[in-house]
Amino acid sequence: MTTTVVTGANRGLGLEFVRQCLDRGDKVISGCRNPAEAKDLKALGPAEILSLDVGHEESIEQFAAAIDDHVDVLINNAGTSATNLGLERGSAGVLNAPVDLTLDLIRINGLSAASMTRGLLDCLGEGSQVANITSQIGSMVVGARFDDLPYSTSKAVMNMVTVQLASQLRDKGISVVAFHPGWVRTDMGGPQADISTEESAGGILSTLEQLGPKDSGSFLCWDGSTHPW
Repeated sequence: MTTTVVTGANRGLGLEFVRQCLDRGDKVISGCRNPAEAKDLKALGPAEILSLDVGHEESIEQFAAAIDDHVDVLINNAGTSATNLGLERGSAGVLNAPVDLTLDLIRINGLSAASMTRGLLDCLGEGSQVANITSQIGSMVVGARFDDLPYSTSKAVMNMVTVQLASQLRDKGISVVAFHPGWVRTDMGGPQADISTEESAGGILSTLEQLGPKDSGSFLCWDGSTHPW
């Protein structure tokens, strides 16, 4: 049985990852900030629902310490936006965004992928996969068109974390890839977004099943196509 760990599992894309992984027969270990309030997640019935705030290393350490399974797939999905941290959208540009809030978002969205992977390293092994859910605006090619400093830099950091983890873990047989999930209809993406959570999660999971060690360090779109750095 495949054991899959999903962070940010209580809503949106994370919840859909849990749903589809359970449907295919995985043992799913899920993490979210408030398990007691995660009614939709509880209804799906994953093997475990553990408290996890990826913005705090102590929380990550406690989450990792509670897991003694071999982890086949780690989906670093948890994240947030500058507006969720209280910043008005019009104040998120490179000429206006507060540095402290930008650093908070970098820690939550970008560096947490490193902390989560390090925390679970003893559970990962030959053939394990780490999927970092990034964004197209973390790309140097695409991000230049978006005036959102906190979010874009946080995802650019996640992209760098991805390639460095891929390099360091290659000899252990652990693959690490970054996925742009598309513009997804979630609370963060909004109702006008292009694709559903079902399409995004399904595409990412299907692509993961086809990837091998040679693909480690890649930046891919949800449909398996290559995304520019």
